Amino acid sequence: MLRTLVAIAVSTPVVSSPALAQSLEQFERNSQFERAMAVVDQIRGRNKLRCLLSIGNRPICECLSAKLPFALHISNYVAIASGDKAAPDYGQLSAADRRIVDQCVATPR
Repeated sequence: MLRTLVAIAVSTPVVSSPALAQSLEQFERNSQFERAMAVVDQIRGRNKLRCLLSIGNRPICECLSAKLPFALHISNYVAIASGDKAAPDYGQLSAADRRIVDQCVATPR
């Protein structure tokens, strides 16, 4: 009886090891993705806070932090939010990002 249990215990990991390895790899990929998304959320939150401290307009700041690329750093939210298209920060944005800023600034407050 003991030999049978030992034989089953020894053979079970061998049979399931490819599936287990695949599950562990998938778990690791998911964990890395979740960690990356947490970092993205932190950066978006930090950008939103910077914006709120600069201009104090929650709807604009929420729109900008949600829609602009998370890695985009805007040093002068006041110029951006005021619609100053001559501001250096606005001019350095890509055309797509300028459209996003224009949409966010045009939203009702």
